Amino acid sequence: MIPSPPGAFDLTSLRKIWKSDLLESEIAEIEALIRDNPLLNETMLIRDSSLAVIDLKNMVYTCIFGDVERVCGWSREILLKEGVAFYVSRLPGPDYHGLEEMTRLMSQYMVALSDVQARESRAILDYRMARPDGSIHRIVQEGHALRRDTEGNILFLIAIISDISNLKRDGHQHLRLTDGRENLMYEVDNTTGACQKLEGLSKRELEIARLMGQRLTSEAIAKKLFLSSHTVDTHRRNMLRKCGMGDTTELLNFLTVYRLI
Repeated sequence: MIPSPPGAFDLTSLRKIWKSDLLESEIAEIEALIRDNPLLNETMLIRDSSLAVIDLKNMVYTCIFGDVERVCGWSREILLKEGVAFYVSRLPGPDYHGLEEMTRLMSQYMVALSDVQARESRAILDYRMARPDGSIHRIVQEGHALRRDTEGNILFLIAIISDISNLKRDGHQHLRLTDGRENLMYEVDNTTGACQKLEGLSKRELEIARLMGQRLTSEAIAKKLFLSSHTVDTHRRNMLRKCGMGDTTELLNFLTVYRLI
């Protein structure tokens, strides 16, 4: 049985963040841009992901591709009918508040980008979500601005979701913002609600992380990069500290999920 969204739940705060009360929808044109791509649904199925286009004025999904029910537990028909309010009402309270804060940061970031930067930009974030059977899974969502107004506010957002329950621990949510060059990382503590900006990883650290992801030892990485093993291990410890991860496996999962490596 599908649980009903809480009676007091609404999208007022998210609408204010997106300034979507000022936007004019162009649903037919946006649907045409997406639906005319015959490979899109197949691509989402191969990636074990689902893609949706969100009309941010009306907070509805204009189209959904991939096996969304497999990813988040809810059918395409329910989400198209009930909209964004239904989807986010499945998030536990701390995760919804984290999503709200991360959405605010995303909006502020995107509105300041040039059109060229916006085309290269993305926002990646995660949250827990309740399925129809009551189980809780963790979702990662990658957002791209499909259409913006003259002030930089996003009119339509492409959201790609995947299940990362086996890759990321509970207790914290993260957000990555990038324009294709810089990387900004934020962490939300679900216990306190506090949001902090994380110290960025250097190019050298990311280079070492990529080689770690290829299962190279510190000695092999050191030889490849003409460094000492001690220097490689120091970089690894610094990455663990900066990202707040407990071990190398958790670190590599995190960097992979957020597409830093």
